[in-house]
Amino acid sequence: MKLLSPIKLGPVDLKNRVVSTAHEAFPDFFQPGATGERYMAYQERRAEGGVGLVILTAMHVHQSSQIANHFIYDPDDLARKLQQLSTRMHRHGAKVFSQLFHLGAVGKSEGRTDLHPLWGFSGTVATSGEASHEMTGEEIEEVIDGFVRTAQLVTSNGMDGVELHGAHGYLILQSFSPYANKRSDKWGEHLYFVKELARRVRAAIGPDKVLGFRISVDDFIRPSDGGVGHEKLCQIAGEIIDTGLFDYLNHSEGSGGADYARAVGSYRHPFGEFLPLTRALRAAIKGAVPVVGVGRIPTPDLAERALEEGDCDLVGMTRAQISDPDLVRKLQDGQAHRIRTCTGANQGCIDRSGVYPITCIHNPEVGEENRFRSLDKPIDRVKKVLVVGGGPAGMKAAEIAARRGHDVTLAEAGHKLGGRLNLVETLGDAANLLSSISWIEQELFHLKVKVLSQTLVDEAFVKAFQPDVIIMATGAVPTNDIGVSSDDSIPAISSDDAAAGLFEGDKLDLRSTRSLLIDRRANYETALIVEALTRRGSTVTVATPFMHFGVNIGKTHLAEYLKLLPKWNTTVLPSTIPARISNGQAYLRNAFSGQETAEKFDFIVAGVHPKPRNELFEIFRKYAPTTTVGDVIAPRSALEAFREGDRAGRSI
Repeated sequence: MKLLSPIKLGPVDLKNRVVSTAHEAFPDFFQPGATGERYMAYQERRAEGGVGLVILTAMHVHQSSQIANHFIYDPDDLARKLQQLSTRMHRHGAKVFSQLFHLGAVGKSEGRTDLHPLWGFSGTVATSGEASHEMTGEEIEEVIDGFVRTAQLVTSNGMDGVELHGAHGYLILQSFSPYANKRSDKWGEHLYFVKELARRVRAAIGPDKVLGFRISVDDFIRPSDGGVGHEKLCQIAGEIIDTGLFDYLNHSEGSGGADYARAVGSYRHPFGEFLPLTRALRAAIKGAVPVVGVGRIPTPDLAERALEEGDCDLVGMTRAQISDPDLVRKLQDGQAHRIRTCTGANQGCIDRSGVYPITCIHNPEVGEENRFRSLDKPIDRVKKVLVVGGGPAGMKAAEIAARRGHDVTLAEAGHKLGGRLNLVETLGDAANLLSSISWIEQELFHLKVKVLSQTLVDEAFVKAFQPDVIIMATGAVPTNDIGVSSDDSIPAISSDDAAAGLFEGDKLDLRSTRSLLIDRRANYETALIVEALTRRGSTVTVATPFMHFGVNIGKTHLAEYLKLLPKWNTTVLPSTIPARISNGQAYLRNAFSGQETAEKFDFIVAGVHPKPRNELFEIFRKYAPTTTVGDVIAPRSALEAFREGDRAGRSI
């Protein structure tokens, strides 16, 4: 298999062609005084799983690049951490590079410790709306010196190479983008900045370390707006590689901001979406150096095909290894069918990055590697575990408890596992989320968990079963209560019934109807309800008390919904709450002005939290220690449910 074959990048030999590309994970690694242990454990876990190359989270090379939740390193502090990290990575046979960057005219200065202004080549206005400072020639030299010093630091402390980040609209990409560099001095000359930067960095690290370049293969900016475009970017890549200074070429897409919704595509995007662009990039440089292919490549089969068809020479499988750090090992051991495939949810990884520590919707171990390792101590004795409820939380609890050696029975009242997550089955691309359920179901079979479907668990069942431990994952019951007075002149249904197209248990023909979604959650679930109603032919109005649609949705999904809602003819009423339902009209009140409007709708959907199904908790705990997990604690999303189930399974 070519994916598992070695490859040489300049002076460095990689044991396979699987790459974990740079991504924002635990940037407090660079914070002076922080141990960095969480990040080191996270990356070492991927090295243990067999990855050939890890490219670390991009690091800022100068104080003028800092943003909120990012840090400017201290040389002595970082040297110690890099030495430790490189040792831990190398002992598993992985190679590790540092990615260096400067934001340029991106972001906001308000997150900086000294409110240092944004620096750019031509005083460009950032997408945030903030003006930037036009760097002097001396300041440009200062930034280049920052790249050089940082490259020397990392390669002197265990890193096998350096990657210059010239993608995502940051300073290096700005240097050759017409919208951002309008200078008339030497720094405005075509590729002068990039070539001078590369020359100095190569001189600093020497010939025994790898130097790579990452470029956006399409900046998604129209040439009329100062963009470069795919064809010109391929040409530029060729010129950069022709310098002879680089050992490999990596790529991504876009100019940051909303473009991340395409560059790091969710389940709405096809597998390998950008491989045709990768192939064109590789052709443009005439195969002079190896090229890393990226863009939603979650399976070994797709990665292998990309290599065999000549799209690329190495494959970025970053989210694939967030989802399953053992991807390479399983592939080597003939267990490819047991790889936990990335769902494309984005909820746990990129949609948390920059604000919260990343995780994974169905791999709660991410970022918790050390804590989970401590929980995985050998069990004292095999316990008889009864898990009640076969949704995400219950399934995960059963899997982990069985993996640790307990005798596990999982009882589910319905005819199939998956709980309320099964509602996405008819929602097109979102059905990809169900691969998380399929994977655990497969593992339950391998772990010999006894699964009892269509089984109601009551006091008599528990008394007869005599469990040592009960994990209660009974979920929550949807409601159609919209929380205001109503004369029932407009029928109200639950969000679950809306997703399934049901009214009082019967299929509802929604074609040509007008529906009102009272969205008190503004999260992934209610957003999917809009999609479900639209697919069934209803024209949707969303009334939400929040300032805009989807305030509890991550950035990549929100960017996509803001494009989709106008296409769906969806009306969004922000800062709006229902006042009452009377005489066939919904009276809606602006939360700030108090002004009311009235509209007619065919039905109303209660986009509210379901009610926890916890009535059996006190009964269960009379017979065995009982732990609650998932929606029965507090109705949230599958991400939290998987996590709580995992924690419960490890705690027995």
